Amino acid sequence: MLIGVEGEWVFNPQADDGTVTNLPGFAMLLLTATIGFALLLLAVRGLRAQASATKAARVGALMSLVGAGLLVAFGMTGLITSVLNGSPLEASFIAFILGMLLLSVGPMTWGLSLRRRSPTAGVWQILLLSGVAALTALALEADPWHDVALVVMFASWTALGVLLLRRGGHSASGVPGRADAHA
Repeated sequence: MLIGVEGEWVFNPQADDGTVTNLPGFAMLLLTATIGFALLLLAVRGLRAQASATKAARVGALMSLVGAGLLVAFGMTGLITSVLNGSPLEASFIAFILGMLLLSVGPMTWGLSLRRRSPTAGVWQILLLSGVAALTALALEADPWHDVALVVMFASWTALGVLLLRRGGHSASGVPGRADAHA
């Protein structure tokens, strides 16, 4: 996900009005981001399977899962329509907006539900940061701040995965013995 956003800054394959100026570059960056979205979907799915017993954690995890799925749908639709038509289908951004909205509210709900029973130090704070960054990306359209917020959101999910992988043989719900290989 980070490479897709960073690549847009470096290669600038799309004009400010949305016109694709470098289709191969744009397609490669969107493909890279979509692979990242799919990996996020798998990670959230794995973490959700290990969500704590609170209803708020389960709801936040489900919203995060659906949000990640919508980002995959956005990426795939944008990629396919860009290759076929030379620019992404404008309607695909509805999936992006809804996905980002769910990836703002879901992780915040999930994170706040873990603040008293966090499985590992930093988990609830990283989930909260990810949600706030997603909400900021939605609220700020102006570059570079929109993209900076996206980078913070994506980096937060990466940091969460690294934290949980380092934790080893404990699940995200705090149950010993269940590895976080999905993170």
